[in-house]
Amino acid sequence: MIIRITLLAERSLTLPKSYNHILQSFFYRNMDTTLSRFLHDIGFPHGKRRFKLFTFSKVLGKLLKKDRRRRLVSFEPEITLYFASPLMDIVSSSVKTFLKKENLLLGKNRLSLKSVELVKPEVSEEITVRCLSPITVYRTPVGSRRSEYLTPWQEEFYKLLRDNLLKKYEILYSLPFKGELDIEPINVLEKYRKKVVYRGKLIEAWEGYYKLKGDKDILKLALEAGLGARNSQGFGMVERVL
Repeated sequence: MIIRITLLAERSLTLPKSYNHILQSFFYRNMDTTLSRFLHDIGFPHGKRRFKLFTFSKVLGKLLKKDRRRRLVSFEPEITLYFASPLMDIVSSSVKTFLKKENLLLGKNRLSLKSVELVKPEVSEEITVRCLSPITVYRTPVGSRRSEYLTPWQEEFYKLLRDNLLKKYEILYSLPFKGELDIEPINVLEKYRKKVVYRGKLIEAWEGYYKLKGDKDILKLALEAGLGARNSQGFGMVERVL
């Protein structure tokens, strides 16, 4: 389930250059308190990892300026956000909360809700997607606490994307995925590399266009749960463009 949220600021909207944590807090605040606490503190376990099973886009709107010295970005008053989850309860909880509130706070910006719309993902067995938030893929070598971020020019990047999506499928359906799944780059350039600071941690991620081939249910899951890691921190949301 995917929703498109249009918000209006009183004037321009100003955020830190790396605003993922602010957006994540915004979505946690705007859903049922019990559900929010469960997702934040517990989530859905798979082996040693826990998944939140939701994702969201970056801020989509007209950029007014970048203040490099203060590391701030400013947008025109109207912005759009996308939020998605394969679990209806998560999305419907957010919709109900948004509709109840007259004022919403994003960082230090006071916003009002202009609209919230359901976006129905159209899925076939081959789709081309673009990133609404950049995809991050990493590995942590044995004995190390330091993550190594992979690039779209490494084959392991796509293997880990597939493995990650298969784990989400097992959580959602309680059985292993046995169908077809292939992910490949269509248009990825060095300029699509993004460096995002999340709570003091530098994360490397990639935008671009990718082709997904496989069974419709797992491609739909890619659209609703995101590709790669750290989806609930604002990474890996994609939308179909072809």
